[in-house]
Formats: sequence, structure tokens, C-alpha cells
Amino acid sequence: PKAYEERWWVTFEDPALDAFVAQALTDNLDLAQAWARLEQATALARQAAADLWPEIAVETGYSKSQSNFSGGDRLGTFSITAERIPLTIGAAYEVDVWKRIASLKRGAVLDMEATREDLESIAMTLAAQVAEAWFSLVEQGAQTKLLDKQQETGRTFLELTHLRFSQGLASALDVYQQRQQLAATRAEVPLVESRKEVFRHQLALLVGDPPRALVPPERDKLPALPPLPPTGLPSDLLTRRPDVRSAHLRLAAADYRVAAAVAARLPALRIGAETGYETRDIDEIENIFDNWIWSLFANITWPVFDGGRRKAEVDRNKAVVKESLGAYGQAMLRALQEVEDALIQERKQAEFLMELERQVGLARDTLREARMRYANGLSDYLPVLAALESLQTVERSQIVAERQLLSFRVQLYRALGGTWTLALEPPAEPPRGKG
Repeated sequence: PKAYEERWWVTFEDPALDAFVAQALTDNLDLAQAWARLEQATALARQAAADLWPEIAVETGYSKSQSNFSGGDRLGTFSITAERIPLTIGAAYEVDVWKRIASLKRGAVLDMEATREDLESIAMTLAAQVAEAWFSLVEQGAQTKLLDKQQETGRTFLELTHLRFSQGLASALDVYQQRQQLAATRAEVPLVESRKEVFRHQLALLVGDPPRALVPPERDKLPALPPLPPTGLPSDLLTRRPDVRSAHLRLAAADYRVAAAVAARLPALRIGAETGYETRDIDEIENIFDNWIWSLFANITWPVFDGGRRKAEVDRNKAVVKESLGAYGQAMLRALQEVEDALIQERKQAEFLMELERQVGLARDTLREARMRYANGLSDYLPVLAALESLQTVERSQIVAERQLLSFRVQLYRALGGTWTLALEPPAEPPRGKG
């Protein structure tokens, strides 16, 4: 299998990202809720299947009573004590002539399978969210490194401006302008640090940690963009996208419930049996089989008039099928849209990044020329200042664009789906209760 189909995040060759995704797939609490919903759906499927079997019940009890009687002057008052010990075993079974129960069972099983697909869809979204949060965090590290470099450049320019001012070759205005430029660069640092903490908190939430418990490794360089994965045919999304598979399963489940609703309007055959024993003396319990009784019964119930309730249920379920069909079609269209959106966004973002690289080169040339003219007394300091600010701005934008390009690739991986979610298993232990 292709790597992107199994574990697409490994194509970024970042061990920290691999570890965070693995932790999220075991400790994330949203995913834990999805596992719990799957358990509920599994239990409902077992409940629906149980109606295919006879229901057997055993009932027993014990009662004791005493009655007082008056026999007049001759007999006086006397009492009678009575004990009652019933033991009954009963069985009831509905013969599924019209497959009503089987249809309900099959619908419940399909709902269970759809719930599993919902879980896999959450896992796919979770992996993408972890990757984007991590890349955003790395972006802030790269911005911090760039700001340190830009501040160093600003201090160098300030020293040169001071030197020229001391030699009478520059004005005090030049010094103040460079100080202002350096202060503006320094002012960006707290904002980057704030965003860095926010993304760290977001990543901690995704992997199931309290915000302060996560201490990610320091990174100041974004990974390279992996080769473009094959997109395949649009029909491939039917098997690769769990949300599409879920919508298809729910459509099938709704269809089975229409069959069950139609069968509910037809005659129902129920058979049963009952056997038991009752004694009024606890000492006679050892002779239980001497007075054993049993009975068999069968009945047919045909709903003749119910005010249209069963027909309305059929119509309701047919409408649910129409709704599910629309949801299935919408899920397929959405999947196609997400793939096309991610492809065009990545392609245009790559073009944008190439233009930014050209801008960086031009901004550096402009700054070099402005410094030369200023050093030769051919211009004032303002062109130098403008060129420096332009270069530093485009350098920061370049890092943002690189991270956005990675984000579009992550969105493409998520839109293409994959088969790696099929191997997901519930955590061996409940998610860690930290904090």
C-alpha cells in the first residue's frame, strides 16, 4: 500500500509529528467518545438480534398467609395457615414470517457499521488537526529565529547610523528612524510568543494532555513538502472516505427500516409455551413433578385499524430514505469538492511562494542599492529604511506561506481519505485523566 494511504504523516519525515499523531489516536477524548458511541451502537445491534430468539422467563415466589375464624361457643376460635409456592417457566416467540425482525436487525448492524465509519472520520480529522497544529507551532519557532536575525540586522544598521552621525555624515533623524524600525521588529516578538503558546495549548488538547503538561521539542524549520500523492479516480473516494462510507451505510439502514415498517402492517404469528407447578405446602416441594402442568398457545395478530399509525410509519421511513439518499449524494460531492479545493489551493500556493522568493531576492537587492546610495551621500536614510522594512515583511510572509503550503497538503491528504483507519482499535486502557 502507498504510504499516504496508510500513514500519510510519515511522509513529512518528522518523528515529533509521528509521536503526536500516535498519542492523539489513543488519548484524544473526542475519539474516546466516538469509541463509546460505537459500543452503544454495538449493544443496540445485539438488542435487535435478540428478538430473533425465543424469550424464556422463570418466575417463582413464596407467600404465607393466616386466616382466623370463629366457631362459636362450641368450636371457639381457630386459624388456618396457607403457604403458596408457584414455579412457572414461560417461553414466547414471534415467527418472523415477513422478515420484520430481520430487517430491524440488519438496520441496526448497518447503523453500527456507520458509527464505526464516523469514528474513522473523526480519526482522520484528528490526524490532520494534529499535523496543522504542529506545523503552526514550528512556524512560530521559525518566526522567532527570523525575528532574532532581523533584530541583529537592525542593531547593526543602528550602529552604522550612530557611527555616521558621530562623523557628521548622518542626521539625528536617521538615528531615530532606525531606532523606531528596530523597536517595531522587537514588538513582533511578544505576538509570536503568544501564538506559539496558543498552538502549544491546541496541540496539547488534541493529544489529550493539559495545556501546561505538553513540552514539545523546539523546532525552527518547517519540513519539506513531500511529493504529490496520486489522487486516483473520483469513485475511489467511495472506499477511501469514511464519511462517504458512513452515509452509504445509513442509506442502506434506512431502506431496511422501510421493509420492517411494511412488515409491521402484515399479520404477526406468535407462539408460546408455559409450564409450572404450584404447591400450598412447602413440605411437598420434593414432589414437584407429580403436579406439573404445561400449556402451548399460538395466536395471529392482524392490525385491521390503527388510525393510520402504521402507514404513517412506512411513509416516515420512506422519507428518511430520501433524506439519507440526499445526505449520501452530498457527502460524495463534498468529498470531490474538498479534493479539488486542496489541489488548486496547493498549486496556487506554490506559485505564490515562488513569487515571494523572487520578492525576497528583489528586496535584498533594493536594500543593498539603497545602502550604497546612502553611504555615498546620494540619498537620505528613508529609502534604506523602506527597503529594510520591505525585506523583513516579505521574509515573515515567506514563512507563513511555507506553513500554509504544508497546511494545504494536509488538507489534501485528509480529503483523499485512506485505509489506515481500518486498523484502528480501541485503547487498551481508558484515556489518561491528567490535570
